[in-house]
Amino acid sequence: MDGYAELSPDEAQALMKSEDVYVIDIRDDNSFSTAHISDAVQLDQTSIGPFLESTEKDTALVIYCYHGISSHSAASFFVEQGFSRVNHIVGGFEAWQQHGLPVDTS
Repeated sequence: MDGYAELSPDEAQALMKSEDVYVIDIRDDNSFSTAHISDAVQLDQTSIGPFLESTEKDTALVIYCYHGISSHSAASFFVEQGFSRVNHIVGGFEAWQQHGLPVDTS
């Protein structure tokens, strides 16, 4: 697993309810603006640098993409950057929606 945890959508939601986490969406702008997990921040190549500089390495991260494939690479990247509490959602945003979990469409 390369130093990060794989969470089901329900496990991710439970973690998000139990403690402060950064929820990171790595999908494209259009997908993010259409719908995303509430309180998620979208990170891309422009915003990743400032995020890395301003975020404590022991902050819990929950990362997702479309289907849970690209988030593996992103999770590995955050581990390589020194983050110690990295998680990714198995099945990505698609699985989140299939589980009927809340999304923000604004």
